[in-house]
Amino acid sequence: MINIRKIQASDVEVMLALRARWLSKQFNTVNTTERERAWFSRYPGNEVAPALLAVDGDQIVGYVLCALMRHPAMTGVSATIDEICVAESHRGQGIGRRLVEELRSRLCSTVKDLNTISAQVDHEDETAKAFWTALGLEHHLLEFTDYLE
Repeated sequence: MINIRKIQASDVEVMLALRARWLSKQFNTVNTTERERAWFSRYPGNEVAPALLAVDGDQIVGYVLCALMRHPAMTGVSATIDEICVAESHRGQGIGRRLVEELRSRLCSTVKDLNTISAQVDHEDETAKAFWTALGLEHHLLEFTDYLE
């Protein structure tokens, strides 16, 4: 059974390994740099950088990373999904959807004046575009946005 929970500092190394396996399909990821480690380490316990894990038993099988910022053109707060990753062995089971839906739910209940949730994608990544469209986000050039009411 898949459980969704907040990221803890002790999860960072496992998340980096999961990310490296995912990225190695596209890029040479021989070494994880200290910069990547520092970037991942900013999420645990950070209220302006919410992040969630999908856990199957005691195995981390996915994560979603987010950042909050004041919207530049309107009042309120915008959330940007920085990255979402699901282990190849667990894809196609709705885990990515659950991560995003849980993140959305938590953001809506805890962030005052939340206006939008968005995610940027590579314009050639048809799988990512289909994923965000299936979640009901509107497509704007290279960004998918959930306008909250």
